[in-house]
Amino acid sequence: MPRTISLPEKLLECKDPLCQKLNQIYQQAKILDKQLLIQMIKEIRKNPRMSAEDLAERLRMARATLFYKLKKMGVKYQELVNAVLKEAEEKYKRKLERRVTKRLPPKDKQEFLEREIVKKVLQRMKTAGLKESHIKRVISYWYRMCKTIGLAPEDFIDMEREQLWDLVTQYLSDRADEDIDIRNDISVIQGIQKWLGVRILPPGITQKEYKGKFQEAEIDLEHREKIVRDLLEQYRQTRDVIYLKTIQAMAFLFYTGSRRQALLNFTWGDLVRIKLTDFIDKFGEDRFRVVSTLEKRGLRWNKLIPYSYYEILPNTPFSPTEVKKIAKILKQAMMKYYDEYNHHTQLYLQKSKVFHIWRHTACRTYLRAFKYNRSLVAKLLGWIKESNLIIYGDFELFQLLNIMAEEHHVKFVKPELYQEIRREILRVGLA
Repeated sequence: MPRTISLPEKLLECKDPLCQKLNQIYQQAKILDKQLLIQMIKEIRKNPRMSAEDLAERLRMARATLFYKLKKMGVKYQELVNAVLKEAEEKYKRKLERRVTKRLPPKDKQEFLEREIVKKVLQRMKTAGLKESHIKRVISYWYRMCKTIGLAPEDFIDMEREQLWDLVTQYLSDRADEDIDIRNDISVIQGIQKWLGVRILPPGITQKEYKGKFQEAEIDLEHREKIVRDLLEQYRQTRDVIYLKTIQAMAFLFYTGSRRQALLNFTWGDLVRIKLTDFIDKFGEDRFRVVSTLEKRGLRWNKLIPYSYYEILPNTPFSPTEVKKIAKILKQAMMKYYDEYNHHTQLYLQKSKVFHIWRHTACRTYLRAFKYNRSLVAKLLGWIKESNLIIYGDFELFQLLNIMAEEHHVKFVKPELYQEIRREILRVGLA
């Protein structure tokens, strides 16, 4: 059977009489003439100032042949140019009108479903014969995106692409921070953009290669020490133990890679000895205290704290009031060195992620120390899926090769500063 050639119904998306006239000629033309008109309009859209001679050259035909074919169809070259300009003008006016009549995010699911753009997408999916369960999944996800990001469904078409891409990237990064496997998210978003006919995902983001907007965010050893010294100085000036508790919280989060909630719910377990020589070398000791933390989704996870640091950490969880105070102090302390951090860390601190950045820091530190053994690090720090570590702790090829070749250790601060911390904490009986 001969292959069916699919051509657009209209030559121009424009209501001007000239555009309508050309659309009518196009619809009545033979297939080869239709294809020629489509090619010509595409080239003229790229450069409306293009001369007929240049266009003929692009189409690989003589100028006389081009004019002969147009004359047969009853079309003048200048009419095509003018029609393209009219189309662009109308498109710009529509864009301005959409900006003036800014839509609001839907109040609820019912209002979302009543939007015309949503109805159109639903109709397209049903016409394509998709399963009802798949349609429901895509539409529900789109609604949740609107509510979370604060967008109207119309914004996914009307908004400037770069602005929308920034919002979507931020949305994915926030989801990744919750240890959600966003490969599923990307798959659904790809479906939404297919049925909308616009690009929602920024170029380069695919299910396999999304790595997170804040991938390199961490507080390195140099800045950990600066922050700790500042907090020790504030304690010595004020004698307010909340500054020492802030250091304790930092050390706890660094060694456990936990979230904020763990500061409120941890419990201490047994003292254990590790025999693995390489493991001992990374921490500088062979004794560890098991700490149990209640993680997201109600999962309890056992983690290891080097015994020396167990000595300076609190016996019981912090109170909600203390955690609130610690967050405020920690933010001020970290922001003092804002200009010295890498770009990802700066962006992350702008989001006030004063506790969660230690999860990033732990992940990247442990991956370096254990030669990028993602399975081991996932177990040590409490990731259900080791693939999620790529969100916080992936490294470029040359970085990775150097990491594998060098020795890295898991140290919150250097031994001398640790002894300073220990003296002050033991003196006031916080441990």
